[in-house]
Amino acid sequence: MSHFCLLSDPQAYRPQDWDLLADEKGRAYWLDLFSRHFEIALDHAGQRYGRKAARSIAVARKAFAEQIEKLRKEPASLPGGELNIMELCRARERVLRENRLPDPFGNVKQRENDLAMGLYMQVVRKLHAMEPEEKWLHLIECVFAGNIFDLGAPETMHLADDPTDFLAAVENTRPRPWAVDDYDALGELLVTSPPTPWEKAVVFVDNAGSDFILGVMPLVREMALGGTQIVLAANELPSLNDITVYETVDVVRQLAIDDADLAALVEAGLFEVVSTGGDIPLIDLSNVSDELNESASDADLVILEGMGRSIESNYDVPFSVDCLRLALLKDSAVAERVGGELFDCVCKYTPAG
Repeated sequence: MSHFCLLSDPQAYRPQDWDLLADEKGRAYWLDLFSRHFEIALDHAGQRYGRKAARSIAVARKAFAEQIEKLRKEPASLPGGELNIMELCRARERVLRENRLPDPFGNVKQRENDLAMGLYMQVVRKLHAMEPEEKWLHLIECVFAGNIFDLGAPETMHLADDPTDFLAAVENTRPRPWAVDDYDALGELLVTSPPTPWEKAVVFVDNAGSDFILGVMPLVREMALGGTQIVLAANELPSLNDITVYETVDVVRQLAIDDADLAALVEAGLFEVVSTGGDIPLIDLSNVSDELNESASDADLVILEGMGRSIESNYDVPFSVDCLRLALLKDSAVAERVGGELFDCVCKYTPAG
């Protein structure tokens, strides 16, 4: 594990700049949110692991509640003495794993994947009738629409109950200009393809279900058809409803059964799935897997998808290659920090250097 090889300045890298030790209001907001959301995770754990997990759930509930209360009184009490959203995520996952509740949302992820795979070919076929200008904008809007189905955001997690709303969500995407809108510069590069302007893209993926299957996959499939080799980088371990590397491999394999173009792209070596080594919804690029760095060494584009990986962490981090950040703002506090509103869209394209 080491720094991500495409960082411009690894030694100066900081994944987050929201210091909750220095922000009393922000600290209270996030401690309250994590406390409430942990109860939701435990409810799902009860459904996934059954009665045999009742004691583990009770112990986890007590342990996390005590940790939150200690942080209210002693904000610097976590290992390392820092307090930010990333450290709170690590604290939550640590309690769940220590109590043998590593994947409380596993059943929901599988259901979401099954439903989204049933819609995948419908989404892909729609692209065939579109002109390039319309198609590429539609693909970006699909990413935004998919990103709304998120069990990590209290404002949107109820939507995960029915991912079939995805097609309506695409139509209801906020019109441009978005909160951060670099699409004109991005579109100029895309609408003239094929070939696409990048030889290889590393794509840090986010949630299972509609987010990955109906948002990310149609976009990267189209890029691969234009000649870009795609590296899908996913978490090693489960966290919330994030898709893991093992689930990603399985989903791509299943999609390729009905999608002959995707099957041909996979056969031609234009798709690869690697582990980031990560285990939380944010991504710490100072500590990624050797597998990821080996695959990314000759990439010329990084795509950070989802609010956790592209907004809550790594928002202003410079890369040595082009970078595209795509996310829907699903938390009011996060939206406020980037000058947007709840459900605003972020399309931040930053050319290399």
